[in-house]
Amino acid sequence: MVNREQLKRLGLRAYEVGRLRVAARAAWILAPVVLVCMLETGERETCACLGVLLLGASFFLRWRDRQGADSVRYGLLAGALPLLAGLAAGRVAPACADAPLLSVCTAVCLGVGVPSGVWLGARLVRGSAPASTWLGASGVAVLAASLGCAGLGISGLLGAGAGLVLGAASAKVLLRAPT
Repeated sequence: MVNREQLKRLGLRAYEVGRLRVAARAAWILAPVVLVCMLETGERETCACLGVLLLGASFFLRWRDRQGADSVRYGLLAGALPLLAGLAAGRVAPACADAPLLSVCTAVCLGVGVPSGVWLGARLVRGSAPASTWLGASGVAVLAASLGCAGLGISGLLGAGAGLVLGAASAKVLLRAPT
């Protein structure tokens, strides 16, 4: 015969195992992306570090609560375009890796990051998300974009990150619901 304490303990364990399984699902998407980044950009250590940070942040946010899972989903979707654009720019223009901060390569990364940030901001404003969701989604988006721009050097990383943050902030200001 099972008593109430055993049932409570088994139920709590099943709940926590379920939360861990949901959080770990992000690895199915992120592991291949990090592998492609490592192979495509040649920046193995940088991509591995960024990938571990992105996977850790995604795992923690998804494990924490439902808003964290939304942050990860929106952040990965917003960071996907700059990630792909960074990988393509590294393939088409390998000279971008040594480009100075004020260069066409940085402008391209910034230009791709802004619309993604605006999309992210519009999604979060529409859902009237709290500040923690904004921070989580923006952080995941910047880390995802940084994976693709790792081969472009620090200027590409800064351009994509600044574009995402500026786009999200401008969407928050422009699309804010009247109070």
